[in-house]
Amino acid sequence: MIKTSFTRFISHSRNMSIFIQCLNPLTGIITWEEKDENYDYHQEVARSAFADMLHDHERNQKYYAALKTAIERKHQSGEEANVLDIGTGTGLLSMMAAKCGADSITACEAFTPVAKCAIRIIQENGFDDKIKLIHKRSTKMTVGKNGDMIKRANILVTEVFDTELIGEGAISTFHHALENLLEENSIVIPHTATIWAQVVESSTVCAWNTVHPIQYKNKCLLNIPQSVKCCSGAAAVHDIQLTQFPHTAFKPLLPAQPIFRFNFSGKTPLLYDDKVCLHVKPIANGTAHAIFMWWDLNMDIDNKVLLSCAPAWEHPDAKKLQDEGFSLTEIADLIPWRDHWMQAIYYLPVETPVTTNNEVSLIGYHDEYSLWFQLINKSVNEIPNCERPICSCSIHVAYCRTRIGQLNDQKRNDKYIKALEKKITSDTVCLCLSDGSLLGLAAIKLGAKKIFILETNFLSRKSMETFIQANGLTEKVEIIRSINDLPSENTINLIFGEPYFITSIVPWENLYFWYLISRYSSNIQRIPIGMTLMGVVVEFKDLHKIRAPLGICEDFDLSSFDKLIQMSSDKSDSPIEAQPLWEYPAKALSLPFVIKEFDLTNSVTEYENINISNTVPILENGMCNGVALWVNWHLDSEITVSTGPTAEIQPGKRISWDPFTRQGVHLFRDITNVTQQNILLSLFSFIPQHGNVKFDFQILSKNVK
Repeated sequence: MIKTSFTRFISHSRNMSIFIQCLNPLTGIITWEEKDENYDYHQEVARSAFADMLHDHERNQKYYAALKTAIERKHQSGEEANVLDIGTGTGLLSMMAAKCGADSITACEAFTPVAKCAIRIIQENGFDDKIKLIHKRSTKMTVGKNGDMIKRANILVTEVFDTELIGEGAISTFHHALENLLEENSIVIPHTATIWAQVVESSTVCAWNTVHPIQYKNKCLLNIPQSVKCCSGAAAVHDIQLTQFPHTAFKPLLPAQPIFRFNFSGKTPLLYDDKVCLHVKPIANGTAHAIFMWWDLNMDIDNKVLLSCAPAWEHPDAKKLQDEGFSLTEIADLIPWRDHWMQAIYYLPVETPVTTNNEVSLIGYHDEYSLWFQLINKSVNEIPNCERPICSCSIHVAYCRTRIGQLNDQKRNDKYIKALEKKITSDTVCLCLSDGSLLGLAAIKLGAKKIFILETNFLSRKSMETFIQANGLTEKVEIIRSINDLPSENTINLIFGEPYFITSIVPWENLYFWYLISRYSSNIQRIPIGMTLMGVVVEFKDLHKIRAPLGICEDFDLSSFDKLIQMSSDKSDSPIEAQPLWEYPAKALSLPFVIKEFDLTNSVTEYENINISNTVPILENGMCNGVALWVNWHLDSEITVSTGPTAEIQPGKRISWDPFTRQGVHLFRDITNVTQQNILLSLFSFIPQHGNVKFDFQILSKNVK
């Protein structure tokens, strides 16, 4: 359910409860749910889980190596090694410093529950006499006799980076530390950072940012408004696991370029705003659509310890591995996996043709928190100013990138249009129940007499109005702003949905379509006519690490952090989360199985409460760490659109997932090595009256009944 910020409190004897206003995405009804009085606290704690970062062995080891070198260097020069750890989290880096022989260690952590947990972890690991933890932001720390530190530190270690490197305020954090908390000639870990950019041509990448015309059988059914064509897109970074992006789906036009360099030790100015122009000769002819971006860190002052976030084909270790005979697929499996530091795509404000014989100007810009780029098809002497891109057409604000990609999925569109084509006549009056359905508008070009479109979201409605006007459809399309204003039953003869709703997160929440059509008689034709909820038992290569407990990490016991996160997650998280599974390799351990089939030609009110228990055979040995879930929409008896696999699932083989939807994922807390002697117990319940859906999955031995 989608939670709002409105709360009310009610007392129950000694305990206090909190009422949270929730929108049920299936029913569309706002209700009040009673929660633990510390619900907001638990939700914030659960969101602070950065277990996948601490599972990143390479990251941990390279911080460890850099700390060891820095402390030894200070001692060799006759100095004390006084370490400041900013944003300590679990206290891991501080404990590493203690183990490396630092003379003093001050750690700071602003987030109260994590700070308290860090104190406990430091005590449990026997370092409480060596590490002083300050519960505040580093920018609020003081130095002096009565300050947080008696004197300035001479070694700083911190990890305040995100996918964009600077998005968490790294520049201001380092600035303040250099000016207020560190001695001159301090060693800073990491020492420097480099942002890399690679210009590419890719129609697949474009599909996440630019809406294309709706076409069918070489005929254009819907044109794109000029305002949408000219829009530079969303300002938000598009973070992505680029290593999983098919290498055949893009063409590099420029070699990967280091475009921004940051020296965190203050040896060169650390600028809040900067722009850089690189004059580069293209390596291929084509049209530049986007920039692939990643960064690396030089951890030590001798530049011997490099931590790279590059995708497989550009990773510093790739060349060596290729020389040893490894394929790109094998290299992708060998380089470190990270979900906390992914790569990113930046869309160029203007698509630019380039040729190998003409030098181009690749220009990068950054402010305190963000990056953006442009490409000019000539060498420029003076770097032009360029404002950070913002959406001016509403499309990029109304819909996520996954949805924009879905709108451009030709195979998917063809199926919907084929189903519509079977039903539409010159007398068809269609009611479209989906947010931002361009296919609903395309029904006019298929011969429909009139279309009613329900658009309750302001931004989605504004976007659709733009398409209606640009395609001259104002006479035949009527937008309905509220479900209370839906047309009467005798006004329409076809109900259509993709179905897609902005409020839906996991695929089955688009069953809101069923609740809407249940207002009408089952005699009215509808598309789709059914939905099947599906699942498969999987072994994720890496995704499970985002929820997996840490236990012992680099020889330090972090189990108290596991307990903190798990307790809060139990109180605030849904056991099912949405993930774009094409980015996360997974091997099937079972065949796909049906959880529940829904007949959408009947009213949802005719359904009784549903409780289903199934057993699913495990057909492949492996580490069972999750169950993947999706839905199939049955447009008619012959045409089905899946939000899940794009090819037949074979146990023991990697699953290929639809890249334009997010699937549902249940991650097991206790990961089990399974064989064909195991089964999955699948429990599913659905209460139609309230729109409550619950799943439970358990791995059992075949001997257990």
